[in-house]
Amino acid sequence: MTRLVSRTGKRPVIQSLSISAVVLDGASPLTKQIPLVLLFAVAVVMSVITPTLAITSVPALVGAVVLLAGATGFAAVLPRVNPAGSLVFVVPAIDFLVVGVLRFATGESASIFSSLAILPAVWIAASPGGRNVVYAFVGVCGGLLVPFLLGSTLEDNPNELARGLYSACAFTFAAAAVNDLARLARNHISDIQARERVVRVELEQASVVQQALLPTGGIGATGYDIAGVCLPSRAISGDFFDWYKASDGTAFTLGDVMGKGVGAGIIAATVRAVVRSARNHNDLAIALDRASETLASDLADTSTFTTMFHARLDERTGIVRYIDAGHGLSLHVKADGSWNRLSSSDPPIGISVDGRWTVAQLYLAPGDILISCSDGILDLYDGTIESLRNVAEIVSSSADAADVIDRIRAVITTDVTDDDITVLVLRRPGV
Repeated sequence: MTRLVSRTGKRPVIQSLSISAVVLDGASPLTKQIPLVLLFAVAVVMSVITPTLAITSVPALVGAVVLLAGATGFAAVLPRVNPAGSLVFVVPAIDFLVVGVLRFATGESASIFSSLAILPAVWIAASPGGRNVVYAFVGVCGGLLVPFLLGSTLEDNPNELARGLYSACAFTFAAAAVNDLARLARNHISDIQARERVVRVELEQASVVQQALLPTGGIGATGYDIAGVCLPSRAISGDFFDWYKASDGTAFTLGDVMGKGVGAGIIAATVRAVVRSARNHNDLAIALDRASETLASDLADTSTFTTMFHARLDERTGIVRYIDAGHGLSLHVKADGSWNRLSSSDPPIGISVDGRWTVAQLYLAPGDILISCSDGILDLYDGTIESLRNVAEIVSSSADAADVIDRIRAVITTDVTDDDITVLVLRRPGV
């Protein structure tokens, strides 16, 4: 089982058998018992209605039914009375007896039902450990000797021992194959789990690094406070927010990369770094031009785009210049509670690198708040753009930027979200 998928794209037969063996081992005792119960019932019906078959001992058949019922009942309660599973082989051991008694009750050497012994043999062999093959052989041999314990003689069945030994060897080879297939499958599953653990650790480390890249301290702008949060739907977010000192004030950005997960996170980190590289240029468009060129050239094969709200604050005047690249999820909430959405007339970054970006501006008066968020916040409500009304209500009732973030966190009622949720809040306190 060296390859997981054949060249035709179909799962190899050996892999399928290996997985089946492991699935059998992981099934409950009652589930493993059901096939024997069904085939036993078929055997009884066949013996009753088929003229060439016969029931030679009704008491023995009744005894087999009682034994099978007891084994099945024990299999049903075993997970509760013996969670560790140390008694699980009691059930197939009884099944070997059931098969032996059934053979005695249906003609001994003339019985056609000795092959039922393969079911408890496979049950035992599918469990971990090569010694279980030996247990399966002993169980088959024990079941084949049961008729002699019930009164059969070698005179009546001169070839029974030889036939029984031959059948036991054949069943044991089958049990050995199942045991080896199960071993291969367990090793493969163990390898997969080990790789998954490594990937999980790497994702956790990447998530820590990504969160560390997000700003946490104040912007150093007197008379303003700012806060942000990025809540990934997976380990890695395709959203980002940022703020930093620029040549003509304070820059702040919120970006939302199409998609989720590691790929989107890598693109988000790249775009963030490119936008930051233009911090010493007064022209806002330079940052977006660089980001767009990066997506169009270096990241062309990803076929992705990024919506972005990128702005500069003049702390002295309260003027905010901004470019909205296909984002459209930013609000200017005024001190009196009124608000308006900042519309977008430009395409997302990566859609086009031609033309000029539209630079707009607004006045952030004392008591006003500017908030930008990713589209994941809409899913907290009805998923439409009208959900921004709820965001505006949260903003207008909040004490400061950090309070806005706390209130939005409170709206999230589950640890798992369908999309990344990122919020950036800039507030100019009232006089």
